[in-house]
Amino acid sequence: MIYNPPNNTHPIGKLLSKPYEETIPAYREKIPSIEKLSRDVHEVNPDYLLFHPIINSYQLVGFLMAYAFSWLFGQSFFLMTAMVMAVIKDGSIFDYFLAFFIIILNFLMFGLLPYLAYKQFKSKKSYSNKLILLKQTQQIAYYEHNRKQEPIFHLINYKDIVASVRHNKGVEFEALNLHVINPKTTQSIQNINLEDMQLNPYDQWTFIRTYMERPADELPLDPRYAHACPTDISTSLLACADIAQEKKNKGLTGLRHEVTIMGWLRACTVSFLDLAEGNIYQSSANPALHPEVQRRLMWDGQNNPYNILPVTPERQAAFDNENQTVKLKWYSGIAVNATWFIGSILYVMLVIA
Repeated sequence: MIYNPPNNTHPIGKLLSKPYEETIPAYREKIPSIEKLSRDVHEVNPDYLLFHPIINSYQLVGFLMAYAFSWLFGQSFFLMTAMVMAVIKDGSIFDYFLAFFIIILNFLMFGLLPYLAYKQFKSKKSYSNKLILLKQTQQIAYYEHNRKQEPIFHLINYKDIVASVRHNKGVEFEALNLHVINPKTTQSIQNINLEDMQLNPYDQWTFIRTYMERPADELPLDPRYAHACPTDISTSLLACADIAQEKKNKGLTGLRHEVTIMGWLRACTVSFLDLAEGNIYQSSANPALHPEVQRRLMWDGQNNPYNILPVTPERQAAFDNENQTVKLKWYSGIAVNATWFIGSILYVMLVIA
């Protein structure tokens, strides 16, 4: 069964080979690409390979802005409160309206973006793609995300895919797109954007083709990074934030979700950024859990032929929100963050006084 989305007009970039039509090219940037692809792999087995959602540069900028605006809002809120109280004490009706306007402007300038970010932590609305490659049935499954409706599941035939490389205007980066093209109109009727600007798109397409078309021992995976995760990662934000740390290739958390000095220091300084990225992993609709995918699975979970480390008991406990070590690291890191935040506000109030 094929699920077709509405027509779209995404441009087709520089065309690459179609599945099975040409030999699979060699990797252009072998070591960096293998490491990046291995970190992006969520699960790999004889039935399917699942990629984490790609966190693009726009999202990272949004995280940084929400983080910075949270600090600015806290600082300016107390500063504005002191100014408004002084105006109300000795001011006129016009001064009251001016004070009210200043408060509203402060909320809009510095408070709106943090509010939307923290609201996403609670609502867990799905925006980003998890891409699943079904090797046994030669299909690709993913969810199409629209802001005003629930994610739409799509299942397409791998052999119908055409790959292209899109060069983004104004930047030097290229990205891989996968299309299904209408043979009558030569227009793209289905388009999967793989917005990973940190990965060579030619290597990304080589990796996909190798998994789908070749034996398991030909798929290059670096076991330092390519370790399996439980398919449903929706139960623990903290465990997902650990993945966000690991994917940055910092060697901070290890496979057992243990507390290291550098990992804990990172949680104390930029915990919001890792938690926000973990929230994307946590909230993104997972095609591996869809009934259409589940009924196609044939692997019994034994003897994985791919070079990937299995789920450890500690990791499984972390994803079940039962790993006390993970909780200790993140809760203490968040507490340190909160202490710095509150202390800076008190400092501002002391300066005002």
